[in-house]
Amino acid sequence: MTLRLPFRNLQPNFCSGLFDDPLLLIRQRPLGSNLLFDCGRLQHLAKRALTAIEAVFVSHGHMDHWMGIDTLTRHVYVTPKTVELFGPVGIAAKLESKLAGYDWNLCEQNWGSYQVHEIGSETIRSHLLSGPDGFRRTELGSRPRSSRVIFENHLLRVAAEPCDHLVDSLIFRIDEQPIFIIDEAFLERHQLLKGPWIRQLKRRFHRWEDLDLPLTALRRGVDGAEEFRIEDVRGFCREIAAEQRPASIGYISDIGWSAANREKITGLLSGVTLLLCETTFLSDAVERARSSRHLCSADVNRLLEQLRPEFFLPMHLSKSYNRCSSRLYRELQIPSGTTLLRIPDLVTPRPLLQSEFPWQEYRASGPVE
Repeated sequence: MTLRLPFRNLQPNFCSGLFDDPLLLIRQRPLGSNLLFDCGRLQHLAKRALTAIEAVFVSHGHMDHWMGIDTLTRHVYVTPKTVELFGPVGIAAKLESKLAGYDWNLCEQNWGSYQVHEIGSETIRSHLLSGPDGFRRTELGSRPRSSRVIFENHLLRVAAEPCDHLVDSLIFRIDEQPIFIIDEAFLERHQLLKGPWIRQLKRRFHRWEDLDLPLTALRRGVDGAEEFRIEDVRGFCREIAAEQRPASIGYISDIGWSAANREKITGLLSGVTLLLCETTFLSDAVERARSSRHLCSADVNRLLEQLRPEFFLPMHLSKSYNRCSSRLYRELQIPSGTTLLRIPDLVTPRPLLQSEFPWQEYRASGPVE
């Protein structure tokens, strides 16, 4: 049975199987654009899904999370737009080195570019890799991290924390922005009258524009309706909006079971609606998990008990279990109130054998069998 997740403007899809490289694709429905979390093997994704990508969020630079950037570049480099890329410190140099392996002597002025943001513990350093310039890297400067949020628009915001995986590996939280629902009790308390100004206020909010310009509204006066000016429209939107709990997503891939990592997980991901978390090893391989800085099923059970998401998707299981993936689901202990989600073992196409590429003679009437 198809399950509908409680998102209004976002459509999250996990585009991988249990043993595939993890890929989370989030469709921003009103914008028609996508966000991609991790960038391993992605040749199975349709071109229209890739060309719609607005931003890429890479947890770390290991091959199964990063090798797909070449495929993505092949699809978007002739598109005149800038794709934002967020990753750990050093990701800009890695991207420059990868793309420097190709010849860009035919580059044109309308080619696309990458704007890369390296997420450190205290700063964010940005770089531009310009397509028209053959993807040479230019440093744009750095800014202090004033919060965990690294990307935001009127539909969502993305927050991140660097964790330890023997290299820095980012975990992410994606929060859907509150939709604009008028608090009827607020209108009554402040003697506000409904009218075209509310429609104009909603239009500004949904389009994320003109929020710094004053707005003329209506309220009940001594002699009937009277106009007044709202100077701080942005603040007024926060006051007049009804309270709500927007849906959220937590994404954990490739981190070790350390006290520092656990503290960052609970600080960032408490209360998420949907949790996607690596379960790379089963409980009898805890030593392998510790030495490689991965999580095992027993670790994930402890996280679930603490975070208690509404939905949980285990992912990124080691291929050493490719004949016994059902063991994972038997080992998971799902808390009350959490729905366990399941994905196929593999969704990527089967590799072809050499014998499956026969030579055929061409004839006008058709190929000879």
